[in-house]
Amino acid sequence: MSMERSIARRYAVALFELYQEGLDLTDGLNRLAQVAVNKDAKALLNNTQISANERARIILKAASVKEEGLLRLVTLLCSRGKASLLPSIAEMLEKLVYDADSKVMVDVTVAVELDAALAGKLKESIRSGLGKEVELNVHADASILGGVILNIGDRQIDHSVRGRLDGLKRALSV
Repeated sequence: MSMERSIARRYAVALFELYQEGLDLTDGLNRLAQVAVNKDAKALLNNTQISANERARIILKAASVKEEGLLRLVTLLCSRGKASLLPSIAEMLEKLVYDADSKVMVDVTVAVELDAALAGKLKESIRSGLGKEVELNVHADASILGGVILNIGDRQIDHSVRGRLDGLKRALSV
């Protein structure tokens, strides 16, 4: 895990603890993350000539967020030069909430788009294997040639043709 992901995870865990205590900041954090990926917002968040508190207030206003807890979070991130972590923090918090609610977000990469029936069968197969409700995020990538790549949390299961060819190539090059 990279250093930035590790730092983002710490913030996400802290926000998740607040979530478990009844303070749900996920919607506001998701709106902040969407604003933070904007080129102009990134420039503002990294502008040290403006106080961290003022940068945080501007970004919260742009995202239509009023939660005091998120103001403190963004101010802290701006003062430490870590405001670019907002999207990662939001993503990790969302995964923690899904896990807590016995749901698992599974990113599925396939070579061609799945029809609804096949996606339903895949979802049911993963659900029975994990014992949790599953939400699929399916995207097509022709470069995998065939098969499927599943990303479940921090695990990746690669059953793609490209993955098998790469494995065979590594085995033959030794």
